[in-house]
Amino acid sequence: MKRLVLFFLFCGPLMAQNTAPDPSTLAVHHQVMLFISFIVIGIGILSSGYALSFSLSAYAACERDTRGKAFIPAVMAGSQGLYSFAIAFLMIGNMTTSPFKTALAGVICGLPCLFSSYGQAKTGAACIKSINNGQMDQGQALLATGVPELYALAGLGGAFLVML
Repeated sequence: MKRLVLFFLFCGPLMAQNTAPDPSTLAVHHQVMLFISFIVIGIGILSSGYALSFSLSAYAACERDTRGKAFIPAVMAGSQGLYSFAIAFLMIGNMTTSPFKTALAGVICGLPCLFSSYGQAKTGAACIKSINNGQMDQGQALLATGVPELYALAGLGGAFLVML
């Protein structure tokens, strides 16, 4: 019982400060923009998991002695989902106060994360094959798989700038 009283004592003011307008009170075109942008940012989140399966399948085909060098290029394609995930939380917090900026941020971050995760997974798979064949070392593979990451980071930075 004490814990419940303490919970309401400390969390009551936080719940009372939630005076944000309801998203259903927005105009229909704002609701449609937000709906589409949340779909795009969701695809940006999910694409990294799908792309990760490409690079991890190449990693699974590695020889045992080269697996240590090939692990990091194999898992790098999963980072774009984290960028989209971070922007999605910002979008949730700002969707009623500035719906256009929120929609724009979802598209600016979601699409680059979608396409760069596929490119990074293909590059990672090719680098893993080259590591396995002895044609490339780990540093070259990290550099090659890091280049598509720059486009996802540009989308993340652009979305942050739009949200500010």
